[in-house]
This record gives sequence, C-alpha cells and structure tokens, in this order.
Amino acid sequence: MAEYKCRAGAMAMHSEFGLVEVQGHDGWMRCILIERREQMPIEIPGALSAERIEIVEEWVHVRELVEADLARDVEYLRKRGQLIGCMKLDD
Repeated sequence: MAEYKCRAGAMAMHSEFGLVEVQGHDGWMRCILIERREQMPIEIPGALSAERIEIVEEWVHVRELVEADLARDVEYLRKRGQLIGCMKLDD
C-alpha cells in the first residue's frame, strides 16, 4: 500500500523542504527532488539580482510527505518565499 501514496512524478509538501517532486520509491521511502536557492553577489552593473539554483535528491519516509493540493498550498508556499512571480495586488 505504501507505493500508492506520493507516486513517482507527483508533487508533495514536506515540512522542512516545502514543495518537492517525488522521483521514485523503495517501500516506505521516497526519493524527492529539492530545489535549493542561494543569492549570489551581483558583479554586473544594472543587474537586479542573481541566484544559484541547485537540485538535490533526498530520501525521506512517505509519512513525511503530504500530496500537494494547489488550492491549499499556494499561501503556504508564498509565505516561505518558494512561490516566485506571485504578488498580491492592492486596489
């Protein structure tokens, strides 16, 4: 039954890593992709910002994951700074 929760290719929420992609499984364990972002010093005049994005694999227990539900998770991701390009517009 463990293989039916958070299958490969699914998006899931992790309490420490935020939104992750499930890459594979081995019993109760899930291989997930984590996106880590690091701000880089800007050396180019006129550049607004620069960042380095690193994709890392981690193995976690399936109980640490909750299948992603976009409607429920958007606000959580925005608060974590993991949702790029979304702004609240004031009238």
